[in-house]
Formats: sequence, C-alpha cells, structure tokens
Amino acid sequence: MKIKNLFPFALILTCSWGYCDETTKQKTQSQGVGMNHIIEHQNEKFFIGLELRTNNEECSLAMPAHKDRFFKENILSKIPNKTNGNILALYTDYEGDYTKPYSWILGCEVSSLEQIPEGLVGKVISPSKYAVYTTKGEFPQGLIAVWQDIWKSNLPRSYTSDFEVYRSDFDPQYKPEVKVYIAIEDALLKSVLQGRFDTFRSSSIYSPLSEADFKEASQNCVYAWGMDYVCGNGVIEYDSNRIPTEEEIDQAIQYFSSKQLPFMWWTSAKILETKGFQFGGILTGIALDISQGIPTELPTSSDLKIQIVQTESELKAFTDLAADAFAMNPKATEQWLALNDSVMKKGEQIHFMAYLNGVPVGTATLSVSSSSAGIWNLATLSEHRKHGIGGALVHAALVEAKRRQYDQVMAILMPKGLAWGLFTKLGFQAVCEFQFYIHGVSSEELEK
Repeated sequence: MKIKNLFPFALILTCSWGYCDETTKQKTQSQGVGMNHIIEHQNEKFFIGLELRTNNEECSLAMPAHKDRFFKENILSKIPNKTNGNILALYTDYEGDYTKPYSWILGCEVSSLEQIPEGLVGKVISPSKYAVYTTKGEFPQGLIAVWQDIWKSNLPRSYTSDFEVYRSDFDPQYKPEVKVYIAIEDALLKSVLQGRFDTFRSSSIYSPLSEADFKEASQNCVYAWGMDYVCGNGVIEYDSNRIPTEEEIDQAIQYFSSKQLPFMWWTSAKILETKGFQFGGILTGIALDISQGIPTELPTSSDLKIQIVQTESELKAFTDLAADAFAMNPKATEQWLALNDSVMKKGEQIHFMAYLNGVPVGTATLSVSSSSAGIWNLATLSEHRKHGIGGALVHAALVEAKRRQYDQVMAILMPKGLAWGLFTKLGFQAVCEFQFYIHGVSSEELEK
C-alpha cells in the first residue's frame, strides 16, 4: 500500500505546495513517531480565503489545482484587512472525521469580516484548545512526519477548525518550519456550553407556566420558561458569531411578543440593534475540573450553615431572597417559585440556602443533567457580602456535584465583580465569553 493511501492529508498538502514526489513518499514513510507537541489556547480569529470543498478521494487532484489558482490569481492581494503576511491552510466544516468531506481554504487571518471579496469566503475560527506541532528538518518531510504523528495519536480531536501556518518568510529550502494547529476538545469549554443548554432546556420543559416552551433547530434553540423576566426566555445560538437572517429575527420577535415575554438573544450579531434590541453586555463562562477532587473550603464564620432546600417554606425563602437580589418584579417572583418547585421535584436542580445564626442570607443552585452540572442563582444579601458566604455556597454545590460523580462544573457570570473573585479563589477558569442582546425590556429595567 502506498503512503498516500495511508496518510492522505499530509501528502495532499505537500503535493499542493509542489514539493512532493514518489521518492519523497518512500523516504518519509517511517518518520513521525513520538513527535512532541504543546497545548495552546487560541482566541477567536477571523479568516478570509479561497475555498475548496473536497474529500480524500478527490483531493489529490483538486488541491494542487486549487493552490495554483490561489497564486495565479494573486488571491492574497485581494484579501482586505490582513493582520499579517502569513498564509493559512484551513481545514474546516468537517462532515465527520478527516475521511469525510471537508473544506480546504487557502487564505489569511484578517481583523474583520465586514469586507469579503466576491468569490472568497469568510470564516470565524472559534476560540479553542489546540495541539500545536512544529515541523523539523526538511520540507515537506517534516510536515509529513507531523501529520503521521497526528493520525497515530489519540488526540481528542474536535474536528472544528484545523490549520497550518506558513509564515511570511517561509522558504521550503532555507526556512521550512510550519506550525500545525489541531483543534482538540476542551472539557471545560464543553461543560460551559453543555451546561448552559441543559439548564435552559430543562427549565423550559419542566416549567408549569402556560407560556413555557422549548424548540431546538440546527443553528440554535429557543427556550421559554414562561416568566415575565428576560433571563428566563431567549434564543441560544450554537455559534455565537452566526448572523441570523432578518426573517429569523422577525419570527423570534413575533413568537415572544405573542407570549408577551421579554427575551434575550445569545449572539454577537449587531444586526439585532436594527430590530429594536438593546445590547445587554458580556457574560463570562467559567468552569472547574473536579475529577481529581474539590478545592479546600474558604474560611468563613462558624455560625454559617449551608443546607439543601427541602420544604415548601424553605423554597419560598430561597426564591424570595434570590428574586430580590436579581431585581425580579412580584409577578416574576411568583412565577419563579412555581418553576423552582417543579424543576426541583424533577431532580434537575438542587437548591442551597446559607443561614447565619439561623437567618437566610444567601442562595445557590446546582443544576444537573446526565451530561452537565452548573452553579446558578448565587446571591447574598448586600449587608452580608464579603464575608465568605458566596464561597461557602459554591463549595457546598461542588461537594454535591462530586458526590454525583461529575468531572467538571460550570457557571456563567455577569460582568466581573465579587462573584468573580470567589470563583477564581476556588480555582475556576474563564473559558469563554457570551455577548447578548435583549428585547422587550425598558432601559430602566435593564439598569437594575
């Protein structure tokens, strides 16, 4: 069997750049074992390039022709807002693993996608954790060795966006180094995204309120707890950089207006501002790995006790305290009490109450599903803040999550404040950010 059948990606890439022949294939077949790589987190990138949709049965002919077109038509000079002179070869839009169809795009990183020349495509390379390989020795042998190592490895590849970076001073003879970035699954990021989805879904499904609903589509999901409170209703985009169509926006407005519910849209799409939405701000997704144990409890008063809510009276005290902290109106508070009761009885949420000398002073919720655990509803009475109550509530939730055998626990924070400090002291890491827009809420309510 020829090496090109064993390792199509590497040889196709090197063939596409014009540096591979049958002699090279035979020479490099035994290389690439045990190569080192480092793990890096890369922030979001914008990319514009010339796209080829292909698969491993067709790419040996398609890629060289595509490369030739890229250079003959001087595509690089047509790309606006370049951030540097590097060329990227991007692998994205996989239909499965590397044996299935994918897009191979030659182009470069840009500062904006506002101008995409005709015939080219713009892509958002989402923030991700990457295994980063650096080629050694001659080109293309070093590149082939890297890809051989990747295919032999047990990397938990996410098959989102992989790319090679050819620096502006790349020279196959004198400066042959290429960096290969392989997107891998980030357990902490996954826990945040899954926990957000699970929590809003379960509260929508188990809500006893008449306007509650949940709809899942390929690009997003629409959830409605049925509460007269903006955070309980909304649209979650799976790709926060996707720009919804005007028709989608109009349909969502009509849908929630028919239910007389305010709602939020988890997206960065500024087009919503033309439809009456207000920019709500930026939420921070954080997470903690507890697979090896939970952090030590932060010091606090010996008079502080944390208990799991069990009775109706305890649940009402919990809801009233948290609703006051979140500036809910009386109607929304009453609705939330019914919702909390229903979801708690379904086993989807565990509520915690902090008592100081027998008086309720703080709340937290552990939301659980088969695939995620998350901490929500963290609130402390203003006169009792900065005394470790929030930290004690989070620690109690972590103990419960560990008892239930979860490996990661997530949370989503409003703009960084006191909660940010206590979460980081316990070891939580910021892994992503969410922009959001709101509709159906006055400016005065937004300020609360």
